[in-house]
Amino acid sequence: MPCAFAKVMNENIHLEAITYKLATKRLCTVTWAMQQMMFTSFDKRLAEFLLNESNTTNSDEINMTHEQIAKLMGSAREVVTRMLKYFSTEGYVELTRGKVKIINKQALEKL
Repeated sequence: MPCAFAKVMNENIHLEAITYKLATKRLCTVTWAMQQMMFTSFDKRLAEFLLNESNTTNSDEINMTHEQIAKLMGSAREVVTRMLKYFSTEGYVELTRGKVKIINKQALEKL
C-alpha cells in the first residue's frame, strides 16, 4: 500500500505538495512539544496550556478533567492536580469537577 501511495504522489504534484505540507506541520508540532517538555518548567507549561485552551474556546472555563489535561500535556494526572491546586491557592484558577476556570489571566501570563 505505501508503494501505491508513493506512485500516486509522484504522479500528482498537488498531492505531493499537500503531503509535504502536512508532514512539515506535524514535525513542527512534535518538535515544539518536545521543546516544551524538555526546556520549560511545568508551571509555565500548564499556564500556557490553560491560556491556549481559553483562547481556542473563547472562554475562561476549560471543560476538561485533570486526567485529560495530563494526557494532552504528556504528564501524570497527579502532577497536573498538584499544580492546579497550587494555582487555585494562588488565586489564578477556580477548580470544580471536570472544569478549570481561569480567574487571573495576567498572573498565568507572568509565569
